[in-house]
Formats: sequence, structure tokens, C-alpha cells
Amino acid sequence: MPATQTSVLLSTELPDSRFLAEVPGADWLSAVAPLLPASVERPWVWVSPQADAAPAVLGWGEAARFSASGHQGVQHAWQEFSRWARQVGADPLALGSFPFSRRQQGDLVVPAVTVLRRAPGRPTEVIAAPGTAMPIPSPIAPAASLTLTETPRPGAEQAWLRAVQAAIGSLTLDSRIQKVVLARAVELSASRPVRQLAVAAALAARFPGCWTYAHDGLVGATPELLVDLRGGRFRCRVLAGTRKPAWSEELLSDPKEQREHALAVASVTSALAGDGIEPLVDGPFLLKLPNVTHLATDITAEVGGRASAARIVDDLHPTAAVCGTPREEAYRIIGRVEDLDRGRFSGPVGWMSADGSGQWGIGLRCGQFAPGSRQVRVFAGAGIMPSSDPAKEWLETGAKMEAFLSVLN
Repeated sequence: MPATQTSVLLSTELPDSRFLAEVPGADWLSAVAPLLPASVERPWVWVSPQADAAPAVLGWGEAARFSASGHQGVQHAWQEFSRWARQVGADPLALGSFPFSRRQQGDLVVPAVTVLRRAPGRPTEVIAAPGTAMPIPSPIAPAASLTLTETPRPGAEQAWLRAVQAAIGSLTLDSRIQKVVLARAVELSASRPVRQLAVAAALAARFPGCWTYAHDGLVGATPELLVDLRGGRFRCRVLAGTRKPAWSEELLSDPKEQREHALAVASVTSALAGDGIEPLVDGPFLLKLPNVTHLATDITAEVGGRASAARIVDDLHPTAAVCGTPREEAYRIIGRVEDLDRGRFSGPVGWMSADGSGQWGIGLRCGQFAPGSRQVRVFAGAGIMPSSDPAKEWLETGAKMEAFLSVLN
């Protein structure tokens, strides 16, 4: 049930905002950023690649929060939100993030104030409770210089190597288990509070082909689209297999990377087939980002009105790209060998509308800010196969962290 609730929401077009109708999402976010009150530490953000023609969102505060956990956690939270939304009007969006672990609670949140462009070409509107003052842009003072210090964790690399070797041992002993995904994290302290919205805006500008998000202090830009369901059409983008740009062509011929990618694709297509959905598969192809290159495959399907985005998220998460194959066996191995609470890293993050439409990424290329925004935990993961080299997997996770670390300033 929601922690707080309004009786009604109203939508008003943001004055003089029509020049924002066609700009790319990163430019839209930068333009509306001055509307965020200086007192707000944790904004809500969702920005998609321009080709998606999807909503762009900046919000703050809470009108309502819907929490759930378990195998159908996203669906349960969405059902509560949908019932609430029908009462309050204005067609609000709820932004959500859910943990990797099914035992932990995730949330859908309707901001108290939502600055929203529903699609490129549409005006920007403000959704808020009656009597809420229209947000007024205020100058953003230049930030003081920032010094980042990594919290020492003696033996971290050795612990990672042991975890990878333990996973490889499990894969070798049981041929049914084909892949396990392990994660690691680094802890950073900042000399002053970090502006989370500035980090999100910088990620959106540097990675315009990714999905940028901020939710409960989790800020990132993910290249992996878990679910996009709008107008009865489903789409997702599966990633597995990574190289630094100089060696990207190796992905097309490396048997280990090709096998890992095929398993990730199959984890999605088999789940869709279980729902009676016949997908079309386009890939693999090379997805080149500024810091790394991935093997990628796009999957589409016509689903009509048979499903909500929330239900498909529950069906697909965790995919082989962040857990392994078979899913349940890999999930148990992770719980045994991974010395890390992932929190919302590698979990679903996105938005839902009351009608069941939604867009969700996987929470990758991200950092989780602690209250006060002076400590951040930066995550990355790697797919482990029987042929994996633990030292190379350490380097791969380091390369993935560069995406987030590059915008901390």
C-alpha cells in the first residue's frame, strides 16, 4: 500500500516549454534541471534514447509509494499503483526500481512533482497536487571541486578471483549449469555532496544510446533494455559479451562470448514462449559505447493487450545476462559464492503507466548513493563460463565501472 497519498493530481503545461518538444532527451534533462529545488538530494529521472519516442521524466518528492517483493513483486506494486491512479487522474507515471534479490523490497514511486514530456514532439507538462506552485528555474551554482577517495578493501581482488574460481568449479562439476554472473563493487567517498541530478545529466549526455535513470539514490545509464511495452508491442535489447573498443571485433568470433550471448538471448525468448509470445530476434550485432563494446540482440513481439509491462518484467528477471543459466541454479550459486549485497544493481529499473505500458532497463553502469550523497557504491558484473579467466573478468568489470566513474566530478 502507498505510504502517502494525494486526493487528486493535476497536469499543467510548463510555460514556454514548446522549444523542448523536439530536443534529444539529454538536452531536455539539462534544460529542465534548473527546475529541481536546491534542497532536493534524490531526484527521480528517466531519459530514453531519442529513437524510442518514450517519456522523459524529472521528478522530486513523493505523492505515493507502492512496495512489494517476491516473484511477482513488480506486478503487485503496479496493480496497487494502477488502482490508485484511477482515483487521482492526470495519468501519472510511476518510476520504479527493484532489487536483484527476490527477498528484498522494491518500489514504484509517483513523484510529488513530475516534469514530464510524454514523447518527442509533445509539450512538457507538470503533474502535481492542486495548489502546488509551478516550479521556477533557479540558477545552478558552480560546484566546488570534487575529490574522490576509494575506500580500501584489502584483499578485494583476491576475493574476486576466489569467487570466480568457485563459480567455475560449480560449472565444471555440473554440466547443466552453463553460466553464472558475478558482481563486485567499489566504495568511494567524496569531498563534498555529489549532485545526483548532475551525474544523471552527464550520463545522458555521454551515453545518448542508453537509458538514464535515478531512483532512490541509484543513478546510472544502462545499455540493456529489459522490457518496452507500449501500444501492444514488446521490445527488449539483450547484452552479453564485452570488450574494450580496441578489441571489439573479437566478440564476433570468440566462442566463449558467442555462447554467453546465446544463453542470454535464450533466457528471454524461452520466457516469452512460455507466455505464448512469438518473438522476432535481430542479432547479434556490435553495440559500440564510448568505453566498451557489447554483443547485442534486439527482440520484438506483438503482444496486444495480453500483458502488462510489469508482468513481463517479473517473468524475465533475472535474465541470464545478470544471473546465469539455468536461472535458479545460477541464482543459488551466486548466493553461495558472491560476497556482495547487490541491492538494486542488476535489478529492474524503469517506469509504468496505469494502463500497463512501461519501459524497464536493467540497473547497470550505476552507483548507489548513500544518504548525504558523499558516499557511492559503484557496481559491475561479468558472465562466468567454464573457460573464463578470473583475471580477465576482473579487468572487464573495471572497464564497465569507467562509464559511471567518468562523470563524477
